[in-house]
Amino acid sequence: MSLTVCCVYVQGEYPYTPEYVERLHAMVARWIDRPFRFTCLTDRPWLFQDPIETVPIVKLAGFAPWSKLELFNPLRERSGRMLYLDLDSLIVDSLAPIVDFPARFAITADPPQPGQKVRDSFGRWIVRRFNSSVMVWDGGTQTSLYTTWTPDVASRLSGDQDWTGEQMPDTKTMPRSWFPRLSELRGELPTAPAKVVLMKVPKNHVAVDQWPWVAPLWGAA
Repeated sequence: MSLTVCCVYVQGEYPYTPEYVERLHAMVARWIDRPFRFTCLTDRPWLFQDPIETVPIVKLAGFAPWSKLELFNPLRERSGRMLYLDLDSLIVDSLAPIVDFPARFAITADPPQPGQKVRDSFGRWIVRRFNSSVMVWDGGTQTSLYTTWTPDVASRLSGDQDWTGEQMPDTKTMPRSWFPRLSELRGELPTAPAKVVLMKVPKNHVAVDQWPWVAPLWGAA
């Protein structure tokens, strides 16, 4: 089965640069065991060149995370296995167990209380069930996440992972131990079974100056 690894890069509220896309591609190439295509869904495709493929999109609902739903747009969907990674991911081990996870669609769990609902600072619901930083699926199987979404959803829910949690509460989750947050590591180098560190705060370009082990993994040494 063919493999497409994808990310989303749109102008927004996060301090990402094209370097994040380029370094993510380089990390994937180091930690994958099979041929793959690397595709960036972006509102600025002119910033990238081969081997990074681009798919032009616009930012959904004025908030960058909602643009992830374009991954499931039936007009953009591809066949084969799909792997999505957030730009602030730090890959630390083989991606094969993620790619081969036995599910048509799988996502990262979001503890501590699955299904708990709280409101964000804008009064929108956060559904604590999933974290969409890493997702894997069979192309063409999850198009309803895009086709049933409307802009009104963005006024009611905080982000794409809350929409997924509401629409697909029984979705399979990959082991959370594969995806530690940087804040949970307390400055220590992750160990097995960690596969992808979810950097969150601080972002990669700041973390390289705070913890020596981050730079070589991000390719910034």
